[in-house]
Amino acid sequence: MIKLIRNMAVVAVVLFSLTGCFKKVTTATTLCIKVVEEVPVMERESSVDGTTGEVTETLKEVRKDMLPAEGCYAYLYYVDSSKWSVASYEDAISKTLTNIESGEKISQPDSESSVYEMEGSSNNYLSLYQDSRAAFVVVVYPAAQMYAYMHRESKAENLPTTYLTLIFHTWKTGSYNEGSKEGYKWTIVAPETAVRPPIIEEPESAGTPEDAEENS
Repeated sequence: MIKLIRNMAVVAVVLFSLTGCFKKVTTATTLCIKVVEEVPVMERESSVDGTTGEVTETLKEVRKDMLPAEGCYAYLYYVDSSKWSVASYEDAISKTLTNIESGEKISQPDSESSVYEMEGSSNNYLSLYQDSRAAFVVVVYPAAQMYAYMHRESKAENLPTTYLTLIFHTWKTGSYNEGSKEGYKWTIVAPETAVRPPIIEEPESAGTPEDAEENS
């Protein structure tokens, strides 16, 4: 009887080991993309010409604020990223890629984003499912007429969610790069003239002597 129990235990261990060996390994993941914009905050400055008495008003940057970039959307294609690109902002908003070699265009993404529901957050988190190791990811920010793309290779295995951050510097023009780690590098394309105005903070009023007396 003891020998039978011992044999059953050995069989159980072997079956458990085999179950572990045949566990499914996948690189599929859901990209959770936090999208923010960096906006200059300006203050008005006045100066008086000592000769003419003319008052000149200028804007001085005091800081840059990070704000949720709402209204963005994302999509991806399972293509060879070295052979495909986004030719223009118009193509970006129409979800179109162009083959660099042949000029062929495609406009049916393999995956499209939805809002990533996160308690207490603004609607600036995107959820995008990636079911292939390599993907060409595009994020569009219509309010700033900007877009970003990434040649992303998913190397982690059995990782349900991958968190990414994308910062649109809305005061920049042309194209620039963000990020340094492989799989997290963005190329961001902005219009030649920034379309998002800076935030202008008005100086707080010092009040009148009468106000000071009333508050005393």
